[in-house]
Parts: sequence; C-alpha cells; structure tokens
Amino acid sequence: MSGLRVLLVDDSPDFRKLLARMLRALGFEIAASVGSGEEALRILDGEPADVVILDIAMPGLSGLETAQRIRQMSADTKLLILSLHSTPEYQEAAAAIGVDAYVCKANLVPELPRVLAELAA
Repeated sequence: MSGLRVLLVDDSPDFRKLLARMLRALGFEIAASVGSGEEALRILDGEPADVVILDIAMPGLSGLETAQRIRQMSADTKLLILSLHSTPEYQEAAAAIGVDAYVCKANLVPELPRVLAELAA
C-alpha cells in the first residue's frame, strides 16, 4: 500500500502477530509490536512511527491514555484505535484526544485496509 511504518500496541501477542501479518501483506512496515502503552511510549521516544495502532483496553496505560500522550509528543503521528468496544462514549473520547480513526475489531478485515489507505493519503 504505502510502506508506512506502523507501531502495533495490543496486550494480546496472538492478535499482534495476526495484525502484523495482515499489515505486511498490505505493504506496511512494522516498526515494532508491543504489549503496553508504556512500551509504546519508550519506542516512540527513540524511533518515530507514521501510524500507531492501539488497543483501547490494556493493563497499565489504556489505549486512550497512550494516544493522548503520543498526541502531545507528535501532532503528525497518525493514531488508530482498534477495539472490541464500539460504544459512542469510547469513540467520542478518542475523537476528543485527536485520534485519527477508530475501528471495531469485529469489522477489522473489511474496515482496516480502507481506513489505513485514508490515513496514508
């Protein structure tokens, strides 16, 4: 698709592996794959990513808290929340932080490629 560098942040190692395979098949480079918001912030402190894909519900820093800190670090990094939670409250909270896209995991296969193409444009 575009060769953008993507940081994956999800507390499920199996889901991260699945997502990494899917993204590589779409032409994305996986900058790193980590299991917590804290790890993501450490990675981004030394090595920027074009897109950060975050799970919303993680131990420690939530995806929303992590997204807020990343947004403070960089206005240019694209932020995408991937979540099992499709409630308007989560989506509104993400939008208020400045998250660029929100995809429900139940719609991952049809929506993620389209959303990433829009973010890459």
